Amino acid sequence: MSKLAYGRALTILAFAAGACGLVLYLASYFWGGLLLLGAILLYGLGRILDHQALDLRALARAALIPFLGIGSAFVLGGIVMLATGYDPLASYGALFYGGLVRNWHISVLNATPLIFTGLAIALAFKAGLFNIGAEGQYFMGVMVATWLGQRLSLPAALGIPLIFLAAMVAGAGMNAIPAFLKVKTGAHEVVTTMMFAYAIRTLSPMFIRANGGDPALTSHPYTTDPIKEAYFLPLFKDFLSGANYRLHIGILVAIVVAVLVSLLLTRTDLGFKLRAVGHNPIAARTQGISVAWISTLGLLSSGALAALSGVVHGLGLDHRMVQTLNAGYGWNGISIALLAGNNPLAIIFT
Repeated sequence: MSKLAYGRALTILAFAAGACGLVLYLASYFWGGLLLLGAILLYGLGRILDHQALDLRALARAALIPFLGIGSAFVLGGIVMLATGYDPLASYGALFYGGLVRNWHISVLNATPLIFTGLAIALAFKAGLFNIGAEGQYFMGVMVATWLGQRLSLPAALGIPLIFLAAMVAGAGMNAIPAFLKVKTGAHEVVTTMMFAYAIRTLSPMFIRANGGDPALTSHPYTTDPIKEAYFLPLFKDFLSGANYRLHIGILVAIVVAVLVSLLLTRTDLGFKLRAVGHNPIAARTQGISVAWISTLGLLSSGALAALSGVVHGLGLDHRMVQTLNAGYGWNGISIALLAGNNPLAIIFT
């Protein structure tokens, strides 16, 4: 075999090992991290044999801003703790042990919807838009998952994808009017998407009352009836017995969607047009790109991605809608997208 063939074989092996290591690590099998490290080394060696050396300078530049942001936050936090009489080393030690070891499953569960809202914000930013209503679209995703999850009678293989698709349509629909107003009147999407977010959150108690949360009929008036068990997202413990009983495969769906969004933005004509409009709408228009149409697609796609955060939360974790649902995933998605430099793959790690 030639060096080129060996390089490609190592690259394929690296992706296979990386996928296995990722699943194991997310399921709290921490030795899966060794597989991930091995996959990275294999990938680097494969690129070298394939005559495609890694651009370490480009990787370092891409990682610089997130590392500076995170590092400065730790430094400032340490200064505040020292000034108020606390031990920064002990505090950060507890933070990392709690978040990355003892309560790793909680970190994974929280990261899942945050990846979706971060992707939603980043995609809008790439098109020069600011979808600040991702929190409302998250609520919409939970509502769709709950409503359909209670009523569908399809097999899980059909019902779960249908719920995902319906939620994406509903999330996009929430941004339809803001997109129309943006294109026709110039109304800023920050204002209009925020208004819709508050509207849907304010109306959510009515949805709960209409779907099981009736004080006259139940001892739990602030939650809907549960969705059918057939539509629960599969759990890691179903195929990895040592995984936490709450961990579901929504995190894998989130990672796959992040990869697809990255490919959309970097490898497709639509992605190029979204980035062109976001970078310079006047120049894009002179090149024959319909700024109005691309802006509309950007807002609709952003709303669809944000709604997916609610679906994975509803089908994977709560299995119903609760009135105290106030996680702030939509708002936190803004800081995640900014810290990741609007890079879909970086959002996973952020």
